[in-house]
Amino acid sequence: MLSVTCQQMQDIEAASFKQGHKPESLMEQAGAGIAKTILHYFPNKRNAVAYLGRGHNAGDALVALRILRDLGWQVGIRCENALHELAPLTRRKLRELGDDFYYNQKRPEKDSIILDGLLGIGAKGPLREPLALLAGEMNHHRVQGRSNTIAMDIPSGINGDTGEVYDGAVIADLTITIAIPKTGLLSQNAVNHVGSLALVPLEALTPENIQPSQPRPLHLTTRHSIKRKRRSFDTHKGQAGRVGIWAGSEGMLGAASLCAEAAIRSGAGLVTLFTPPTLYAALASITPREIIITPSINPQDLLKSRFDALVIGPGLGSPVASLAEKLFAVIQETELPCVLDADMLNLIAREKRLDLFRKNTILTPHPGEMARIYPASEHFSRVPTADNFTSEYSSTLLYKGARTLVAWEASPIYHNSTGTPAMATAGQGDVLSGLIGGLCAQGYPNLEAARLAAWLCGEACQLALRESHITEETLTASDTIAHLAQAFDALT
Repeated sequence: MLSVTCQQMQDIEAASFKQGHKPESLMEQAGAGIAKTILHYFPNKRNAVAYLGRGHNAGDALVALRILRDLGWQVGIRCENALHELAPLTRRKLRELGDDFYYNQKRPEKDSIILDGLLGIGAKGPLREPLALLAGEMNHHRVQGRSNTIAMDIPSGINGDTGEVYDGAVIADLTITIAIPKTGLLSQNAVNHVGSLALVPLEALTPENIQPSQPRPLHLTTRHSIKRKRRSFDTHKGQAGRVGIWAGSEGMLGAASLCAEAAIRSGAGLVTLFTPPTLYAALASITPREIIITPSINPQDLLKSRFDALVIGPGLGSPVASLAEKLFAVIQETELPCVLDADMLNLIAREKRLDLFRKNTILTPHPGEMARIYPASEHFSRVPTADNFTSEYSSTLLYKGARTLVAWEASPIYHNSTGTPAMATAGQGDVLSGLIGGLCAQGYPNLEAARLAAWLCGEACQLALRESHITEETLTASDTIAHLAQAFDALT
């Protein structure tokens, strides 16, 4: 979905009101969407405290609290403004929750949900008292109480247009943006304060006829902007896509196994993993039985079988020159969607074979790999790097990071909304590559496969953290695979 400036958002709201839509109706829809999102990601938490300012942002939080309270949650508020200073509609939502909450305020308990309802998108500049005090208190409880902070629309203290972070800004784990993403939320400067992103769509507020605020539009990939395919009832495995994978080396068998398992979990009908004969027995012992493991010393075997997509690179190591040349030949000869990951990207960079970045290839570099295949990236931030690279090369680019970017030629630059710092662990990139390959094999266009795979992996990890035995510290790539079904289901 296209991101908009704060002024564009305010213009969209004003046009909606002229058409007869009521602010209270929109607030109720926004608050209901916020509550639904909280229940989706934090179903096991039962305490929530909203920190309120004077405006309608606070009203959205109060509606969400009311819904959570009616579902049995313990809720409370923190507000340093006098009651008469609240916007009339916000006061009404407070009365519906119960005036006693204002007079009997509470601070978050340990492991609570903290709602940031201090300021909306129109605020600029550093937080002033008493909001600065409340923001500091929220940040303190987030760390000391192991609580999760959720921002309403935008974290207080963040510029909604530029993403500039003002002193004392709220640090959110999740920002639930209302109706349309704001451009500042996508800024790399703001990522540590915005956290994961979720969208609450409002039918009355859409970015139709809005001109992008930047030459190359910035979009946010959310559950509402991607789709999963539905199979015909008579589909058989040959029609569900065949994936060929060349991955793994001595000491890095797990990368190959994770990649193959993610490909089969994507919905692909047949997945074949090629491995040197000397590694066959070890790899077969750790790889799911549904994967076909084929001993091979010649990557040309990828071209002799009937595949619909290829994945080359996870755990490849540093192949000898003769093997490297054969891998280059496969990439050059195939017209199939071809995911190039990890050591394959490093190999291409080392041998200066950037001519292999063709229209059918999908590249999945992390920042270090990006610097090797495109040294100019060291002089630019992430969005200009993705813009410049895809203007120069015709490959689909999935640029990994805290806000993964996906782009191709003149497409918008898509920012992924899902993810968590728990993903900073070995094997996540192997899972992502296998998932992209499996989706391509099923007929998803390269750009859409990359967007969908990035969203699914991030969503799977966020959903994994709902489990009591999984934490930021203990989540593994295998946990990501185990929760892909729930991530797919979230798209329904």
